Amino acid sequence: MAALGGIVEQQNNQEFSNLAKFAVDEHNTRENKQLSFIQLVSSKKQVVSGILYHLIVEVESEGLKKLYEAKVLEKAWQNFKSLESFVPYHGGKRQ
Repeated sequence: MAALGGIVEQQNNQEFSNLAKFAVDEHNTRENKQLSFIQLVSSKKQVVSGILYHLIVEVESEGLKKLYEAKVLEKAWQNFKSLESFVPYHGGKRQ
């Protein structure tokens, strides 16, 4: 397990793909968008007061594929999950 605050690279699996789909769906609802989930590109997790997942997600929008960085906070003991951010991803540089 990671130390508090440390970010650890994770191997993509169904749990992380489900979190990525949640992030896309939540973004679509909040922003009235129509992004379609394609795949989870990478995932990391950070132990905070809960777990903060750092996800790079590939989506399709109007026929174009795009990458986004999503952060999802989960507190399983409270049955809580929240999309904290969803921003375009450009190789580690936000624009």
